[in-house]
Amino acid sequence: MKISEITGFLEKIAPLELADESDRGRIGLILDLDNEINKIATALDVTDHVLQEAARAGADLLVAHHTPIYEPVNHISKTLADTLKIALDNEISIYVMHTNYDSAPGGVNDVLAELLELSEVRTAGLGRIGNVAPTDTEKLAGFTARRLDTHVTYVGDHEIETVMVMGGSGLKSEYIEMALDVGADAFISAEMHHNVIPYARYISLIDATHYATENPAMLKLVGRLPVESLFIDHRPHVHVIV
Repeated sequence: MKISEITGFLEKIAPLELADESDRGRIGLILDLDNEINKIATALDVTDHVLQEAARAGADLLVAHHTPIYEPVNHISKTLADTLKIALDNEISIYVMHTNYDSAPGGVNDVLAELLELSEVRTAGLGRIGNVAPTDTEKLAGFTARRLDTHVTYVGDHEIETVMVMGGSGLKSEYIEMALDVGADAFISAEMHHNVIPYARYISLIDATHYATENPAMLKLVGRLPVESLFIDHRPHVHVIV
């Protein structure tokens, strides 16, 4: 398929207008080699490993969640140059779907809600809110760790029936306030900083890592694409000692 046909298809899955203002100009086709697309690779991040695996698989396009080029380019570091060289040498175009895919039906937050078995799911801003059978925070944290195959950290000790989820760096005061406003007993997201820990008086906060909360949606995307596709997992090697 022509790359323009593929990008049109991807923009139906995650329309560009759903993106947060901070993503303007940073999503879509960020490396356009105007090539025919016969195989697509998906991954959360554009890393050297991901591009090398995509090249070995014969992929013509990498669809990633996070852009490798966030700031306007007036200087290309050696790190970025080396990464892009792998794509250029192997004729792999790169397409990014970020906050538009977070919000889109069937996107990051819907996949996360499904994996965590929320019922009666509804939209709450960028996130999703749903119900679970009555449980406590420790049990919900353990269930989250198993379902997402990740370590978790948590604060709070509440009985839980209503849960808000948001992939990525959602454990910020503005989103925690949103979770409280919609009546959530727990909020599952990532990147919990020290300054939000006091919210644990009112709501349980579960940090299930940025990678693990978003990665499942990139795997799920493979089944929605119109040409042969594969998912490339490149989980960060984070060591936890307790």
